[in-house]
Amino acid sequence: MAYRPRRKEGERMSNPELELDLGILKEQRIEEMPELVRVRMEQTYQMMSSVPPKPVSVKKKSRWLRNVMITMASVAAAGVIFISLGFISPAMAQTLKQIPFVDSVFRLAGDLGLQTANEKGMTAAVHQTVTHQGVTLSVSELMYDGSRLSLVLTRDMPEDANETFYDLWGSEKGPEGLVNNIDFFINGEPVNTSWGISSGGDQAPDSLIVTTFESVEVPDEFDFSMVVRIAKLNQDFEFNISVKKNNTNSIVLTPAEMKIHDHIHMKIKRIELSQTTTRLVVEIRGEPGEDIREFQQKIPDKYKITGFLNIDFDLTDEQGRTPTFIGGSGSGEGDYLSYTTMFEPMEATPKTVTVKPYIRSRENKVYIPELEFTVPVQ
Repeated sequence: MAYRPRRKEGERMSNPELELDLGILKEQRIEEMPELVRVRMEQTYQMMSSVPPKPVSVKKKSRWLRNVMITMASVAAAGVIFISLGFISPAMAQTLKQIPFVDSVFRLAGDLGLQTANEKGMTAAVHQTVTHQGVTLSVSELMYDGSRLSLVLTRDMPEDANETFYDLWGSEKGPEGLVNNIDFFINGEPVNTSWGISSGGDQAPDSLIVTTFESVEVPDEFDFSMVVRIAKLNQDFEFNISVKKNNTNSIVLTPAEMKIHDHIHMKIKRIELSQTTTRLVVEIRGEPGEDIREFQQKIPDKYKITGFLNIDFDLTDEQGRTPTFIGGSGSGEGDYLSYTTMFEPMEATPKTVTVKPYIRSRENKVYIPELEFTVPVQ
């Protein structure tokens, strides 16, 4: 799920540039907003006009979080704009989003589903910050659609840092080789789940997008806790957030059919289609009474890597369109293997969804048509 971003030089936003953006907002039609909002924005603009521009250092790389802090320090009344977003037109709100101090890492660096969630107002603003030993971590955005939970985790990096948070996450080591880690809790109970990170990109190098709960069943509403372990400090950073599912229009498919081929008994446990995520859950078993070890021994070697079954999945609609892969995980328990695969949302609600299992032969996908499912969408 993660990728390594390319760093590039950027310019810090100066006060004159911010005046220009706020000036553009002033030119919007006055009748689009209540009188109170207009007056407060006028006051904010006047305050900005009285602040002299600060010099810009071209020797230091821009850092997204620091841009935010400088901007907020310069605009004492900027909070008015945040409060007013719910009362102005969509066009005005979109214009406000183009100013860096109100921008979204989901919009800047997220996959299509997270971008859609941001555009449709399906994300939650969190604003939680924890500081230990001079290091500050914060959570700013969260999206939970019933299929996955994604959030933005930001580290306040030193001004002269040459690494992104993403680079630092993978390279930092603690005593005895310990590495950075994240644990998750639902209603106070630990959750055994996979998780992954992706970079905030060039415009948000201090941030990560953390995604989890892909492979577990989670209630629609719960108390969520996340403990981030920074290994170098031997320190935990704990966040506690009330979470509620924000997507009530998802389609859930649970076909009963099972297909059998080469000792593989495959069943589609669940397909979830929403505006933000497509999730596929597949179970594989052997003959009745066989445990995982026994039925894997019977499966031909062409389906295995280092002795273990290794199958991946594609999804297509009735027109052959395939959503972009986000990530996946696998687990085994008792007599079955479970595979969860996440994709970006479908382009449109499909008439059918086809599940296409495959194995990899070097760099090529070799599909297994005998285990292919086509599921109608009701």
